[in-house]
Amino acid sequence: MPERTDESSERAAPQPEPEPEGASIEPEGAASEAAKGGGPQAVPLSALPASDLLATFLNLMAMKAWEGMGLVPNPMSGKTEKNLEDARLAIDAYAAVFELLRLRVAEGERRDLENALTMLRVNFVDKSGG
Repeated sequence: MPERTDESSERAAPQPEPEPEGASIEPEGAASEAAKGGGPQAVPLSALPASDLLATFLNLMAMKAWEGMGLVPNPMSGKTEKNLEDARLAIDAYAAVFELLRLRVAEGERRDLENALTMLRVNFVDKSGG
């Protein structure tokens, strides 16, 4: 059963980012198109390259891990609850997909993804007491 935790002493817990609605996202430059009166254009997820979809998946898994560790509130309920089984699954999924992407992304992005995985693991060990 999830339990409530105190967020004040945690390291590097990100703020939740708004998720795209439906099965599409706005492409880069959509805001400028909207300013020109054309409005933002949604891109079907199926039109994106697999590497972009996997990078989005990594971000989702990271957010689920932070949420499962009780470091960010659940975006639906607004409650901060701890569910370490969910956090562990999200971290393991992140690590597996990261291994697939490691050699397919630019060095800077690889470093950012690896740092995020390290922070997830450090915080998980801290939250699980082991």
